[in-house]
Amino acid sequence: MQMKNEDVASLHGILPTNILNIAIEFDQIIHANFDSIVVSLLCLLPPLCAGATVSQTKGAVGRPIIIYMMLLAPSGVGKTSVASVGRKYMLNWLDDEYKKLEKASKNDEIRILPDVFLDGASAEGLEASFVAGSSPHAMTDEFGKFANTAKSDSIKASYLRMLMQIFDSGTLVTRKLKDSKRSKLLVVNGMGLFTASTIGQSNLTPADMRNMISDGFINRFLVIFGRYKRIPLRQELSTAEAENIESFARKFNEFSKKKAFYLGVDAYKIYKNYHDNINEKYYAKYLVQDDTAGMEVRLLTISQRIAMLFHVCSNVENDDPNNVEIGEDAMNRAVKLLEYLDKNHFDQILLYASSKDGRPTMEDRVKRELEKKSNLSVRDLVRNLSGSNTSQIRTIMERLVKADWAVQEENHLFRKK
Repeated sequence: MQMKNEDVASLHGILPTNILNIAIEFDQIIHANFDSIVVSLLCLLPPLCAGATVSQTKGAVGRPIIIYMMLLAPSGVGKTSVASVGRKYMLNWLDDEYKKLEKASKNDEIRILPDVFLDGASAEGLEASFVAGSSPHAMTDEFGKFANTAKSDSIKASYLRMLMQIFDSGTLVTRKLKDSKRSKLLVVNGMGLFTASTIGQSNLTPADMRNMISDGFINRFLVIFGRYKRIPLRQELSTAEAENIESFARKFNEFSKKKAFYLGVDAYKIYKNYHDNINEKYYAKYLVQDDTAGMEVRLLTISQRIAMLFHVCSNVENDDPNNVEIGEDAMNRAVKLLEYLDKNHFDQILLYASSKDGRPTMEDRVKRELEKKSNLSVRDLVRNLSGSNTSQIRTIMERLVKADWAVQEENHLFRKK
């Protein structure tokens, strides 16, 4: 397949080939930027591996595969279409399978079947779904408004607390309901959560983002900032393309469900190195009381889950049912993906939260670049900051040096003072 844009080229070599190809096919029909499509695909995979777990070492108690995503973008950038179209081609067949089982049940037989889809769920609905053994794909549109109304809506507030509770351990303490004498501990089989929000003063404001950072809620999400994209001419995949995607999803489901995956020796070495790097970032943020320190910690959990998903993607054609040892390649791809997202999206969280009207100035973006890395030239900054030009960056740097915020070295490189 021909590469169509820089995002596709950047992720070539990071994503497993089959996921990359599916993302490229979706890119032709979905009005959402490529990075949004890729991460939404990750959220579609947990429902296909119900009961699967991943652990750092063989024989350890693993955690279920839970991936949360938040897509933030201005109005009209195709936020919800990326999830609904993905569901259609990746998960509809699974829902149809449950419908057949339900239809085949005898009238006098009570049969509780798992959910595949949950939209605008409540805590009670999510709990009932987990009791049924689901590993659902949940979706909440206009999340900014949802979170705001949760401040005065106990039902929505309970749902948000439940999401925070299950992410790390994959367990949930049920509430005492009318038909239950005692609460119970539920093990969640897995979950993909897609949330989207229009950013702006009437939806998800910078103040809302600051609150999500300070209370640790956003730490659990892969946050993607949507960008402009031309509206695709096509709206549907061909029959052959749709059949290939469904075939992949069926094989993924068959290979992965209820298996206990673990990091092999070589994968663990890569994870250990990533763990050390994350610890350094966490410590630096902890010292200055940066509320995003929690995001660094949870990237370790997320990296293992993505490595497991990539391992399955690379082995869906493998007939060996005991192939549960995650190799170096899958772990390395997972780390590279998170580093890519960190560079291109995660850093935008603080920029948005610190802005006055939701639009970070170019000076804010320049400062952020210099806070991340010292000794950058004007050319480096222009290359790293989309929408900038040499004259604009040179003017900003002159102002920052004059204000004693930055220092220019003799070799024309800049650093934060």
